[in-house]
Amino acid sequence: MKIHLAAVRADGERFTLERNRALLSPGEAERLSRRRPEDQKRSVAGRWLLGQLLKEQYPALSLPPRLDYGWQDKPLLADAPDVGFNLSHSGPWAVCALCAAPVGADLQEERPLRRNLLRRFAPAEQALLEALPEAERQSAFYDLWCLKEAFCKCTGDGLRTPLSATTFTLDPVTLDRPGYQAALVPFPAAGVHLAMCVQTVEPLEAALRVFS
Repeated sequence: MKIHLAAVRADGERFTLERNRALLSPGEAERLSRRRPEDQKRSVAGRWLLGQLLKEQYPALSLPPRLDYGWQDKPLLADAPDVGFNLSHSGPWAVCALCAAPVGADLQEERPLRRNLLRRFAPAEQALLEALPEAERQSAFYDLWCLKEAFCKCTGDGLRTPLSATTFTLDPVTLDRPGYQAALVPFPAAGVHLAMCVQTVEPLEAALRVFS
């Protein structure tokens, strides 16, 4: 299954709320106005990416897209409910995933690893991380974290589902939930991890496009 992925830097003045209110409904713009400027920019950048991908892949859809909300308030395209999308952001980056099935994407910029977080993983994942050299452990931790969040976002459960409820491997990437496929996607910035998960049994095909 083909997944369309796009990323863009959200810092600077390009994605301020004032310049991009046309991307949002009045209610969304009002809710976003109460958040920090940095969060506003990342959210606006995600919606801009969604518009770019929809314009390229589904040109018949009107823009900006109308959103509905499904299970656990997961956003859906009101005019194309069978088209899955998901947004994520971390640090200065925003990312959007789009495909013809429910999809989750998660982007994480590395921070110093807190070892107590390892206990939130499944026992096999904890063993995998503990067996790695210290120099490799942080990167592997963030790979697993992104995969887990991408799965939770794909299902719509979010972090209501304990991170230990699903077990991933890294080489190759697998998960113990039939009917789902997951993958890590190389990101062109040091210390940034990107993962996706799709409700499908088909192999995943994805390439990341970075907008300038």
